[in-house]
Amino acid sequence: MIRADFHAHTTYCDGANSPREMVERAWEMGLTDFGISGHADFSFCEPGFGMSDAVLEQYREELLALREEYRGRMNVYIGIELDCLGPVQKAEYAIGSTHCVEKNGEIISVDDTAEFLEASVRRLWKGDWYAFVRDYYELEATVYDRTGCDWVGHFDLLTKFNEGFRYFDERCDEYLEPALAAMRKLNGQGLPFEINTGAMSRGYRSAPYPSHILLKELRQMGGRILISSDSHSANAIGYGFEKAERLAWECGFRSVLALRPEGGFREIPL
Repeated sequence: MIRADFHAHTTYCDGANSPREMVERAWEMGLTDFGISGHADFSFCEPGFGMSDAVLEQYREELLALREEYRGRMNVYIGIELDCLGPVQKAEYAIGSTHCVEKNGEIISVDDTAEFLEASVRRLWKGDWYAFVRDYYELEATVYDRTGCDWVGHFDLLTKFNEGFRYFDERCDEYLEPALAAMRKLNGQGLPFEINTGAMSRGYRSAPYPSHILLKELRQMGGRILISSDSHSANAIGYGFEKAERLAWECGFRSVLALRPEGGFREIPL
């Protein structure tokens, strides 16, 4: 199993465990590198959610203390997950994600609940799921331009509730054309993409993001990947990594990226 995980959440945003509990669990699991990536200020979509600048400073201080405590045993990193429509706040690394889409002046979350998303598409996109798909990926294509992120988080998050193609067919051109256009742009900007197992650990999906089809296309583009758990609790750290590694291998990848303490990425063979 890959012994590094850089997408995790704590009680500083919507996680169930404190930073100390998360770091302790990562150490117990034998991880060599562990990063926490709290949600940036999300008040533009959900008032009070995410880290304000003041909370972000407390977050940094607590993680710096944990880094010193674990120095020589496990590398601890201080990250942040930025949203495409949200403010750009600074940490040692940033994951760029698209959790929301704006339509007719209204901002809606794509990963709230299936019922909320279904009602929103019916109301704002007149029930046209592929119109919603196009708007999502047009926005996703701008995630680096807007955030300056270090890699792309859960690229196809809009499929969270689409298990079994409940709402739209992820194999058809009407879906794949906007998705691949966004992927080509972001890959061309040098961004790695994460294979994210978070929806698996929370019971929404049976496979990681991105889909097998998209990962194969990314490999053909010469893209690079990380594997991340997007864990919101200590027991989800590293969740599904063996399955994610097999998926990466089947799609043609032979290595994954991990952060280095001195900055930048290193490659880990699969």
